Amino acid sequence: MKEINILPADTFIVVNRTILSENDRKIISMLYQPIIGSIATSLYYTLWADLDKAEILSSEYTHHHLMSSLRIKMEHIVIARKKLEASGLVKTYVKKSDVNSFVYELFSPISASEFFNHPILNIVLYNNIGKKEYENLLKYFKVPRINLSSYEDITSSFDSVF
Repeated sequence: MKEINILPADTFIVVNRTILSENDRKIISMLYQPIIGSIATSLYYTLWADLDKAEILSSEYTHHHLMSSLRIKMEHIVIARKKLEASGLVKTYVKKSDVNSFVYELFSPISASEFFNHPILNIVLYNNIGKKEYENLLKYFKVPRINLSSYEDITSSFDSVF
């Protein structure tokens, strides 16, 4: 990890490396936000909103755009970005010049099931929100299981249909 001084005039584009859904928004707000905080969450949502209509690549923006959109100082944006990087939601690249150019790659959060089974995120979430709230989140994201042992699988295979 290299420290780069970012100026408001430095540019960036956002590249989407995944398919983002409304379910991802819930996972970020309910599971990631208690760990990374509201500023990092807002930064992620702002980068997501900056994507083009096809949600693949953004236009080029300056970091002043982020400062004015989020109403925060550059140092808070850098701290928030590092939290997003550490949690696997963003990857950052820089090309140095008179005006530095950054590329922010956005990634989906892991699924709720993966999150609750993750050895670190799971514990940090529990420690940040407490037992009662943690149990409420577990209930919210729990997928009901149906005992299929007395059922027969009659699903068609690809070869049998095509």
